[in-house]
Parts: sequence; structure tokens; C-alpha cells
Amino acid sequence: MEAKKYTIEDLCDLTGFSRRTIRYYVQSGIIDSPAGRGRGGFYNDTHLDKLRQIRAFQEQGLTLQAIQARLSEDKPPETISRQDIWVRYEIGPGVEIHIRRDQEITDRRRVIELIRAARAIMKEEK
Repeated sequence: MEAKKYTIEDLCDLTGFSRRTIRYYVQSGIIDSPAGRGRGGFYNDTHLDKLRQIRAFQEQGLTLQAIQARLSEDKPPETISRQDIWVRYEIGPGVEIHIRRDQEITDRRRVIELIRAARAIMKEEK
């Protein structure tokens, strides 16, 4: 049985990633380079599987850095711990606070106070 070959457009359709994103992942080593060169280059099921893993990790809230670490460990997406997930709170235009999910859960009251205080400070400076 011959291995399936995909163009970059096929991968875009199957994964929802843009061409630019897929090329970035190749350039940064997150996924392997396509086989072949130039217009004759193609991707295979390994590329598709890796992109689907990346999408699953993203949906669970992992940063690209955490995704790279997970992929290098070859761990399936279901093994993600709360320490790998970060929650983002927008404080004001261009300002965010990132809190690790396990910290948010264990110290919920203080996290809420921190976010309120930060937002109040940002409003004062206007």
C-alpha cells in the first residue's frame, strides 16, 4: 500500500492551520520538512498526525513552548498536567497576566484579587 501524500493546501484543509503557520512549524523544527523539494515537496501522514497533536495541545491551552516540549517527549495529549496549562487574563490594552492553571485553582481568591487590583491600576493611569 502506497503512503498518502499531502500538499500544504491539503494539510491546511485537514487541520485548520494556515500555510504560514505550517511553514513556521517546519522552520522552527516542530514538524519535519516536507519530502521532496520545491513544488514537488509533499507531506505524509506523520506530518498530519503531528499537526493534529499540536491542535489538540492548543485546545487544552498549552503554549507553543510547552507543545514543543511535549512533542519531543512523544507524550499523547491526554497526559497533560495542570502545570502545563496557563490561563491568560487581559488587564488592559496590550497588558496580560498569565497564571498557571494549578495555581489559579489552588489560590483562586488571591488570583481574583490580583486581577482586580491590576485592572484598577491600569484604569488609574489613563
